[in-house]
Amino acid sequence: MVNSPHFRGYNRAARELTRGRPDWREQIDIGVERPALPVGPGAPPWARLQGPNQWPTALPDLRPVAESWIADLTELGIRLLKAFALALGQPEDVFAPIYDPAPNILLKLIRYPGRDTTDSDQGVGAHKDGGFLTLLYQADQPGLQVEAADGTWIDAPPVPGSFVVNIGELLELASDGYLKGTLHRAVTPPAGSERLSIGFFLGANLDASVPQLTLPPDLAAKRRGVTRDPSNPLLRNVGLNALKSRLRSHPDVAQRHHADLVASLKLSGQPASAYAEPVDA
Repeated sequence: MVNSPHFRGYNRAARELTRGRPDWREQIDIGVERPALPVGPGAPPWARLQGPNQWPTALPDLRPVAESWIADLTELGIRLLKAFALALGQPEDVFAPIYDPAPNILLKLIRYPGRDTTDSDQGVGAHKDGGFLTLLYQADQPGLQVEAADGTWIDAPPVPGSFVVNIGELLELASDGYLKGTLHRAVTPPAGSERLSIGFFLGANLDASVPQLTLPPDLAAKRRGVTRDPSNPLLRNVGLNALKSRLRSHPDVAQRHHADLVASLKLSGQPASAYAEPVDA
């Protein structure tokens, strides 16, 4: 990935960070194949996120399979997003203006090595996903955990033939906290084993801004407000909300390709603090 300014490609274990600590997993990040946007004076910082993938020449079958998954899961994700809209008392296409025609999509192919290869139990640290929804396919090895309302962690074991559906930050923003982004983590599998999973992340157009929906009175009364976390401010500007996560999660890519952003946004010390704009901005 360090060779891609668009944060695409392979990461070996411990090269991605969550809240400053290394995640013990290796992965390949793949997005929709799009041309790079112009970068320069006047271009929004998030424009750097769009660009081509890195496809390994030794695996010619990877691209058609990955692109098929992206197409099918984009269709499924939008169907689910429409169901969420209806459940919030909105027209089913209420989010279409901010995801048509080019939603920000990411597919992660992930392998978690066993505990015997690391001293840490952090497969991936506790976090929320930045988009609308995440669809997670798990193979047979458990490890995913979700934070319950009382702050305890509960297991989300694999169920054959199913996806785990996580709510992302954009739905939390849109519903003013009636829906909360799913705080989740993955623990390192036991020694001598590995855990495999595929994550699909459905986002909005990078140039969009997330609206705050007017909920029906019975739902509005149960709004909890957007989470105020100084280490992870939630931003209505979709591109900036995505960029903040990538810059702090992949400091090697940030330093090689985006040192000017790291400096101008003052990311070197407190990565997320530079983005602490009001959530209603």
